[in-house]
Amino acid sequence: MLITIKEVYQQAKELNESERIIKVGGWVKSHRKGKEKNFIALNDGSTINNLQIVVSRKNFSQLNLLEKINFGSSLLVSGCLILTPERQQSCELEVEKFELVNSTDSNYPLQKKNIPLEVVRSFPHLRAKTNYFLAIFRLRHSVSQAIHEFFHQEGFYYLPTPIITSSDAEGAGELFTIQAKKKNFFDKEAKLTVSGQLQAESLVQGLGKVYTFSPCFRAEQSNTTRHLAEFWMVEPEMIFADLKMITALAEKMIKWVINFVLANNYSELEHLERYNQRELTHELRRLAEENWERVDYDECIEILIKNKENFVFGDIKWGMDLQSEHEKYLCQYFNNKPVFVVNYPQGLKAFYMKNNSDGRTVACFDLIFSRVGELIGGSMREDNYQILIEKAKKIGLDIENLAWYFDLRKYGYAPSSGFGLGLERLIMFITGTENIRDTIAFPRYFKNSSF
Repeated sequence: MLITIKEVYQQAKELNESERIIKVGGWVKSHRKGKEKNFIALNDGSTINNLQIVVSRKNFSQLNLLEKINFGSSLLVSGCLILTPERQQSCELEVEKFELVNSTDSNYPLQKKNIPLEVVRSFPHLRAKTNYFLAIFRLRHSVSQAIHEFFHQEGFYYLPTPIITSSDAEGAGELFTIQAKKKNFFDKEAKLTVSGQLQAESLVQGLGKVYTFSPCFRAEQSNTTRHLAEFWMVEPEMIFADLKMITALAEKMIKWVINFVLANNYSELEHLERYNQRELTHELRRLAEENWERVDYDECIEILIKNKENFVFGDIKWGMDLQSEHEKYLCQYFNNKPVFVVNYPQGLKAFYMKNNSDGRTVACFDLIFSRVGELIGGSMREDNYQILIEKAKKIGLDIENLAWYFDLRKYGYAPSSGFGLGLERLIMFITGTENIRDTIAFPRYFKNSSF
């Protein structure tokens, strides 16, 4: 029976004292050949750490196979575990028998060390074999697990919302249309969803607290390091919640995730720190401990006007959308803290956001981080039926197609609030990676849908 390398490290003392033969399997990360011994670094994906396999050449009956082992080969290895507290690794496996399951072709493209990430991106199907992406993908798993655990302990119900839909939640028109071989398969034109929020609003009207965690799609012709055509969104919705409550929920959620990965993925974070030459754990601890800033949009504009000489986009005025350079500056201005920018002008935000009493802004927020820009966007939802209809008409939405959404306000509607978190941007921040395409196994973006 196979034992994982993670279990080997967790049970090293017991496995050594039992003196029993154990069996591991995985892929060769390095193979160093000596006169008397060969040293193989093996990894099976259960941990970022490799297990050193030691083969004594004297009286070893499988020397012919040993010569065929190369970088990336998959092996099954049996032997005794030896403790090595005086060395960098705490234990190693002395081999009695191994099986070369599959060797690597000499043309394997990822053999060299320190291959630039832009080269590795050309081989998405092989990326999980590299240490960098092993760390990224293990962290992505932990972040997803932490998010589910957070909402569970907060009393939210997880419910999936449709991926195939007939509505444009944002009203921006950047949708993929689905074409079936059989014409008129659906009763309406079908599209891939840009958000599950509108459906979540209907579900929350019976459950009180819900969240959806699912893929979303946007047909943006963008080639930036912060945008994907297919990405994952976390969208909670709760009734009788104001702006203060949902910003508090967003902050609590991110801090929960940060503390989870610090507790469970320290090895991965250390590896990425060395690779990116950037402090991650110290910054994450700091953000988890301090209170984040909440600043009104009006105040942000005043700050930016006073410091407009710092920007390429220097034509700063009330009513403009914040550019990336403005967001980064605001975080720096507030001691590199995340910043909740609240109460944006109505013209900048989606039709479903609740109007403030001033007649010119909506009760909403963007949470911005210094390295990734906007991480979360949220709002109170407009609960007045007539106001909502008028706002939708103003931007040219198909009122009839969204009749079910407007009808919610007619049938005992409990005002709700919620937000959307872009999972890949959160992973960008936690891992320190600079390109969002490195946070997802098979990235989809403009002019790329391979694999």
